[in-house]
Amino acid sequence: MNILEQIHIESFSQFKKGILICTIIFGTLYIDMHTKDNKPIIAKQPEFVYNDSKEFIKTLNDCISWLEKDTIIYQQVPREITIAQAVLESNYGKSRFAIEGNNLFGIRTWDLDTPHLKPFGDPSSIFGVKVFKNKCDSVKDYFRILNTGGAFEEFRELRFKMIKNDNIDIYALVEKLSRFATDPNYVKLVKKTMKKLENERISTSD
Repeated sequence: MNILEQIHIESFSQFKKGILICTIIFGTLYIDMHTKDNKPIIAKQPEFVYNDSKEFIKTLNDCISWLEKDTIIYQQVPREITIAQAVLESNYGKSRFAIEGNNLFGIRTWDLDTPHLKPFGDPSSIFGVKVFKNKCDSVKDYFRILNTGGAFEEFRELRFKMIKNDNIDIYALVEKLSRFATDPNYVKLVKKTMKKLENERISTSD
């Protein structure tokens, strides 16, 4: 082995040692910056606590913001629609399914081995309304349904086009949610709720 080869090998060995030392130093700094009392700092799911309709909407907004941090824009649902459906389905979180099952959207399950509530007066029902660990989890499942459910393919296609064109028409988009409920007037009820919430927001901001 000639001298040039030895210099090359030794230089490379020193370089690797330098990289290792830098990695250890920066790794230690990173851990120190991102831990407190040896506990990692992580985004915490907001508590879903409310005492009236105004607090319900605020805490629902907080939940939506927490969920959206892990999603891309093409997976997000306009808040006006999400909030209107939650208000309509759960009566501002006061319905039986919201209180006993943390279910803000009346989401059903046909797997009766999973936690669920049966509709009043129908203990033999072949479906139940899902029970969630917390209310924010029901919002997460609502997003999953709209983003993956076969019944909402047209909703996703229209949302994609609207986002690409930077022109979101929430009232046109909600037309694609007729299959969310069996009530033939469901879309009209959601729109009515959206307008009601919009008017309340405008009046309180004056």
